[in-house]
Amino acid sequence: MAEDLTQLLRRSARGEPGADQALWSAVHEQLRAMARQRLAGESSPQCDPTELVHEAFLKLDSLALTPKNRSHFLALAARAMRQVLIDQARSRRRDKRGGGQAPLTLLTRDLSDSAAQPVDVLDIEQALTELEALDARKARAIELSYFGGLTDEEAAEVLEVSTATLKRDLRTARAWLATALT
Repeated sequence: MAEDLTQLLRRSARGEPGADQALWSAVHEQLRAMARQRLAGESSPQCDPTELVHEAFLKLDSLALTPKNRSHFLALAARAMRQVLIDQARSRRRDKRGGGQAPLTLLTRDLSDSAAQPVDVLDIEQALTELEALDARKARAIELSYFGGLTDEEAAEVLEVSTATLKRDLRTARAWLATALT
């Protein structure tokens, strides 16, 4: 599948007829699974997985980026989903009638962790921006894992590190974020 997706990305980049539709068909379910996982922890999601995928895909398409391979594409998709969620949260915050709405929140990936405290996504965005200035790889690990819903193995592949290194980065980043968000 990874090789097929890489070939589809190349065909799409060359502008071959039908390549964009074939690419969309190939990645749609995987992106929906990423979006479902990302939205599963929301107390009251403001969009459904299909809407998040479509918004992210439109954002990617408008940027006219050329992903090099499957991993690069998944990283770009994770970034686009993050941006869509941030844009939605900012829009709700600006909405004068939205004062009573529940904030968009992020929880730990393990939804069985009942001790996890919900945090406003805009606070997470600010903290991630600060973390990125200190350690870009750890910030990307959080972005891929939590916003993109990638598994540890997929995120490690995107970042070109071992799974063990990714897990250490995630532990350190979560600890840093916990401190920054309190």
